[in-house]
Parts: sequence; C-alpha cells; structure tokens
Amino acid sequence: MHTPHVVSGGRYPVLRALAILYVLGAALTALGAVLFALYALAFWRLAWSDRLIVAGGSVVGGFIVVISSLAIAELLKLFIDIEHNTRMSMPGRIGMSLSAGGAEVAVSNDGGAAAINRISALDEETAEAALIRGH
Repeated sequence: MHTPHVVSGGRYPVLRALAILYVLGAALTALGAVLFALYALAFWRLAWSDRLIVAGGSVVGGFIVVISSLAIAELLKLFIDIEHNTRMSMPGRIGMSLSAGGAEVAVSNDGGAAAINRISALDEETAEAALIRGH
C-alpha cells in the first residue's frame, strides 16, 4: 500500500504543516500571477506593449516565487527524512540490529520460525524501503 508522504502526527508536526503551507502558497501564487496578468491585459489603460510587459513580468515573477516556495517545502521534507533515516540507522534501534551477523530467526505466534531482518523492520515512508520494494 502507498502511504502519503506528509502524514499527520509523528515528529515535527509544525515543520510538516509549514511544508504544506508552502505548497498551498505556491498554488495560490501561481493562480494570482495568472489572474493579475489577465487583469493587466484586459483592464489597464496602457499601450499594448506596456500591458504585455506587465503581464509577462507578473507571470515570470510568479513562476520564480512558485519554484522557490516548492523548493523550500521540499527542503523541509528532506530535513525531516534525514532526521528519520538517521534515527533509524542507529545500532540497537528499530532500523538496525546490534550485531553484524546474518538474518536472525524468531518464533512466531503460530509456532513457526519467522525471519527478522532489516528489510522487515523498514518503514514504508523511507526511500530505501521504496527502492527495495520496487516502487
């Protein structure tokens, strides 16, 4: 199953909320830049060349702001992922076993043996898990 990249709760909920707000701000900026360009073309009482310059400047400026906002949102997500991957890679935690040996075997509830390895403990949110699972 596919889980959303930005899930509610978890660690650093304010950073996740800021990333979402940057994405929403980018969408509103794109819409506003296009609407302002159309307004400038249709209703301003200037020469056509001046209208085109204002409309083009609005679209180019909006594009730069949208790309910058999306880049900031991705950086926030990247920092959260780096923290998560760093925490998961600490020996003795969920992500890695303390020993460097092969696969460990544990007894499952039904009496059979179940292999416990790093792949079974990976969280679906990590990039490593997506690569291993072929997504």
